[in-house]
Amino acid sequence: IIVAILAIGFSSCRKVVTDKFPDYPQKITVNSIAKAGEPLLVNVSLTGNINDSTLAFVDNAAVNLYINGTHAETLSYEGDGYYVSTVVANENDSLECVVAYNGDTARCHCIVPQKEIPLGFEYIESAGVDDSGELMQGIVTTIRNIKNQRKYYEIKFYTIEGDDRYGGTFITDITDPIIKNEGLPLPLFSNEMAEGEQFSVNLKFFQASQGWTNGKFIYNPILVRFRAVDENYYKFTRMHYLYYEGRYSEGII
Repeated sequence: IIVAILAIGFSSCRKVVTDKFPDYPQKITVNSIAKAGEPLLVNVSLTGNINDSTLAFVDNAAVNLYINGTHAETLSYEGDGYYVSTVVANENDSLECVVAYNGDTARCHCIVPQKEIPLGFEYIESAGVDDSGELMQGIVTTIRNIKNQRKYYEIKFYTIEGDDRYGGTFITDITDPIIKNEGLPLPLFSNEMAEGEQFSVNLKFFQASQGWTNGKFIYNPILVRFRAVDENYYKFTRMHYLYYEGRYSEGII
């Protein structure tokens, strides 16, 4: 009896899952990231098949922008599916885009986040070493906490490699509890776990060195970009990361 039970408990099965799906009517999709002080850039495309690597752009849609409930303008087509406004978005503006194409209508809405300035940055030249002994650096960002209000933030590091040339820097060795709570290795987080009037986030990274002089690495300057984002951007960036990780992975990790 025990053997039979164990056999049932450890049995498994395999099933072939088809990757052939029927075609379905195309729908318009609208993507845009609103930045305070800048015109609105809106991309309009059509949905595609699961195996499509690119989407078809729409060049003759009617894209109408409403700001705080009032029609502001009809956006002009720029090319490659992009439509641009002449008015700029401002902090705390409520933006709505109504896109019409071929009898189909799509609406998208966001509120432009208010600019927030961190209380301080602390650069840590030696923030630890990885398993191979490579030195990690760190940035501790202190942020004012607004209690009873969910806020979202993003911090990105770049190495300045020359005039108008920047190299992306990825975070590593995630030990900060706020970033760990997010569940993804992204410098994107909320104040969900923050307590008190302020909180800090410690991000570690590897920086490309510029050279070696007198027994020490000479590092490129670092550009730190901190910005407040809204919930839509927060969710989109997380899903975008998971999509690409799943699309190009070789199996289940």
